[in-house]
Amino acid sequence: MHITYLLATGSNAIYDGKYSQSGRYHTYGQQSFVLDLIRTMSRAGHIVRLNVDTLSSFALTSTFRGMDSVTVTEDIDPSGKTDLILVDEVPDEMLMQFDEHVPAFRIVHHAGRRSSDYLVSRCSRFLCMTENALALQRRHLPAGRAVLVHQGVDLERFPAVLAKSGGRRPRVLLYCRLDSGREALLGRIIENVDREEVLVYVAGDGPGFWDMSDRFGSEIILINHVPCQSIPNLLGEMDVVISLGRGAMEAMATGIPTLCAGHHYAGPITADNIASLMRYNLTGAVSDRDPSLVMADIREALDSDRRDVRALAEERLSADAFMEGVSDLYTQITG
Repeated sequence: MHITYLLATGSNAIYDGKYSQSGRYHTYGQQSFVLDLIRTMSRAGHIVRLNVDTLSSFALTSTFRGMDSVTVTEDIDPSGKTDLILVDEVPDEMLMQFDEHVPAFRIVHHAGRRSSDYLVSRCSRFLCMTENALALQRRHLPAGRAVLVHQGVDLERFPAVLAKSGGRRPRVLLYCRLDSGREALLGRIIENVDREEVLVYVAGDGPGFWDMSDRFGSEIILINHVPCQSIPNLLGEMDVVISLGRGAMEAMATGIPTLCAGHHYAGPITADNIASLMRYNLTGAVSDRDPSLVMADIREALDSDRRDVRALAEERLSADAFMEGVSDLYTQITG
């Protein structure tokens, strides 16, 4: 299948223009999703044309240019062969250049954000990655347009690391953007972590970065940004990860025991609770676990079997399963 992927990078639409670094946007969750999905599509034999509006602002241009069967370009070619258009965060004008008969699927990153009237009329499916997004999108989309296709990570890009770090102190990584109120929760979590018993890393950017540095800088290792390509290396050095969303998925794929913390604290992600946590994208949105329990949760996580964590990721968090869902939907609408 020939797939055209439309992505706006110059305006960084999904994060309203935030997170610019040295001329490039580092919209981590979105870019990680795009990287994993396109790698998966390429590996499955699809021909992918990634159209971005501003290559100089895109942090993954060189990465994609080194991949077989992937073209990354600013130039839209409506005359080229396209079986399916995947529409990320883009201005309507990018999609308008293609013939109406070419099927288009809209990728829903923001659970409650409404698409333009044009996208609603043009896109035959809206790919919702959580049950919460599905419920919210169905409120304003025509019947049958919103569908559930759980996102996942590239299990080849995040290979299992089954050995512990072996350091004098176990390594615990808090991996989360430091904005939108999350920094307050992470601060409470760090307060309750025994920073003499474990070595604490914090990787995240946002308004809470310098407050985190002022409060805990001498006791932790604080990093404001790690590129998508480097994240598997960082995760592989950890013994426990505290994260949400794609960060939690990536840690679990690596086999690292993972605690869920985002909007609220949910504690260890296990086979018993992953389904309910995924409803809100592993953000702990409706959880009420007390952050003071985090140290007990860390000790429990350190005793868990990494093979079980990886197996759970393979079962529930695979980008291959997402791509298979997209292919099935394409077959349904094209006959």
